[in-house]
Amino acid sequence: MDAKGVTWKAYNENFPGNCYAGQYLGKYFRKHNPFISFNNVRNNATRCANIVDSSQLDLDLKNGQLPQYSYFTPNIDDDAHNTNITFAGTWLDNFLAPRLASFPPRTLFMITWDEDDKTEGNRIDTFVWGTMIKAGASDNLPYNHYSTLRTVELNWDLGDLGRNDATANPIKF
Repeated sequence: MDAKGVTWKAYNENFPGNCYAGQYLGKYFRKHNPFISFNNVRNNATRCANIVDSSQLDLDLKNGQLPQYSYFTPNIDDDAHNTNITFAGTWLDNFLAPRLASFPPRTLFMITWDEDDKTEGNRIDTFVWGTMIKAGASDNLPYNHYSTLRTVELNWDLGDLGRNDATANPIKF
């Protein structure tokens, strides 16, 4: 992303800051923050500064400083790991509804689960919406987490990592 001039930030609920690379602290869990796992992010102060606590999102929205690519991760309770889907759904509504009007035009929202209930193939739900998505659109293509990555790669012409992302179905919009 940096090489293509794409601005990015990872907003993590309850992130302790200072490029924290421990497994967890309070309700923050590293496993839900993929950026910190890359040496070229974790060992680079400039890139590491793009990993922030979720409270920064409101400041960035207010100041018109939202990056081109934003990745938001709720904490271990708000993502339903230690709670349930009703709790997470209520949190998502309370979190997103008051902020929707603050996002720039052509913002694409992707809400995805990171795992299912241990079924074969780890089938997960992902919801995508924004002004570029036709209302009520759906398709039957198989998608996975690599599809999300592939969609980002194609959107900014980043190339692929030469792994499963290279052959993943991108999300069409």
